[in-house]
Amino acid sequence: MILQEYPLKSILDVKIDGKTAWKTPFAKVGNQTYTLDFIEHEILRKKLFDPRIHVGVNCASISCPKLSNIAFTEENIDAELTRLMNEFVNDTSKNNINKNNIKISAIFDWFKEDFMKTASLIEFLNQYSKIKINKNASINYLPYNWSLNEK
Repeated sequence: MILQEYPLKSILDVKIDGKTAWKTPFAKVGNQTYTLDFIEHEILRKKLFDPRIHVGVNCASISCPKLSNIAFTEENIDAELTRLMNEFVNDTSKNNINKNNIKISAIFDWFKEDFMKTASLIEFLNQYSKIKINKNASINYLPYNWSLNEK
């Protein structure tokens, strides 16, 4: 969709038949065509639940986790999502972490219920952070930059 609508400044600028990028039927699988919203929320988040999925999908924006250049397979999905989550959490252009104060991506706020399904948000982050975060650390969310990531 980005390429079809290019040039544009953000995925938020995509409007196809009056629909946003997330609401446009786009991905054809067999005889079905799905929207990005349906794939993310009804399939990936609901049926294949894993909070790390949020680093496996990408909205083409600067604040997004980096898009992997490796296709997900049954054999590599766990290792790839772990690698991508490690990279994202420790990426200082996306998250600022220290022991007592964290400023993290809005993704962790928007999908808090996913990351806190089995533990606190800080416990989740500590699985991936190079810096051990205190359990009572202050949590703030960074503004999300929706500008197109063209790097």
